[in-house]
Amino acid sequence: MQLLFDVNRSIKENPPEYGDPDITGIEFIERKIDKLSNLRIEDRDGISLQPREKSIEDAQRELEHSFRMNGVLYEKQVMVAELCDDGVEELISGYGRKRTFDNMGVKTYFYDLIKYRSPYIRAIDKRRRNALADHIAKGVPNTQGTYIKGLVELQSDNAFNDKNDDAIRLALLQMSNNQLSEKQVENLLTKYRKSNSKYIGITAYDKIEANKAAEELELPTSGYVRDISSKAFDTTGWVYRTGDLKKEVISWAEKYDNYGEKIKITGYIEHTDLDEETIQKARKVFEKALNKTIKDVIKKYFDVKYHDMVEFQGFLAQITTPDIKQNGKRKERGLVDVDGNIIKE
Repeated sequence: MQLLFDVNRSIKENPPEYGDPDITGIEFIERKIDKLSNLRIEDRDGISLQPREKSIEDAQRELEHSFRMNGVLYEKQVMVAELCDDGVEELISGYGRKRTFDNMGVKTYFYDLIKYRSPYIRAIDKRRRNALADHIAKGVPNTQGTYIKGLVELQSDNAFNDKNDDAIRLALLQMSNNQLSEKQVENLLTKYRKSNSKYIGITAYDKIEANKAAEELELPTSGYVRDISSKAFDTTGWVYRTGDLKKEVISWAEKYDNYGEKIKITGYIEHTDLDEETIQKARKVFEKALNKTIKDVIKKYFDVKYHDMVEFQGFLAQITTPDIKQNGKRKERGLVDVDGNIIKE
């Protein structure tokens, strides 16, 4: 299909507005007409470069209908691509339209070609543009996952001080075009901190990251492991952030009956303000709660054959500061006991 458009009309009705690049950090190059197939939309591993969660675009089913019925709405946000250092143009904004055009068979369209002056501006602007008007209406709102993805990108590029809560708050407000409320910002900050400690030398875990770390240590994470390719195959166990596990005991007993394997429990500490002292105290609380679960529930109400069904593996290492006593290696590695002594690495 050939979609008729007038780029000069686009410039007249919706002129490029990127401001002074010395202030905004965005250099406008040109409003360009080109083949959409020339735009990079995936990384080297074939993973989408879409700045927000892909499922968001599923809500944009009205796009194709709009283009077929109304043609181009020139007053709406223009697609944007970045001229990267390798000379390739990478799509920044307009993934929904790109996919719609692919479905419609539209090969050529127009977009603004720009260049970012810093990784920080790049990560912020990619999300901010989703808060602006798209082709048919206001852009589909960013989800929590999209904002967290933006913070992770900033951290990976060392584009801001992710140990500073105020720097994170500012980035979130900028990514949302100041549309996030104070409560929403604080909720996102808390969620980000679950897997990104504000302290240097500390690893924070959320449930997903904790499971990944345990799997690397060949430990079960979510019950019985049926996958024969897993090094934890034919073992049973879970990864928990608390030792107060009274509600889990029946599940343990069922698995113990079914597979005859001890229930392997691995612990980790989840907290928004993790420091070394907090971790050490929390591990002791975890251990005490787990022992209480075994004593007050399993040994009190269950048959004696279940009394030793639990086998605590230890805690995931989270203190990574260099240790002089270990020739500068990370203080904790792999799996450690309640005092931080290495059990397995």
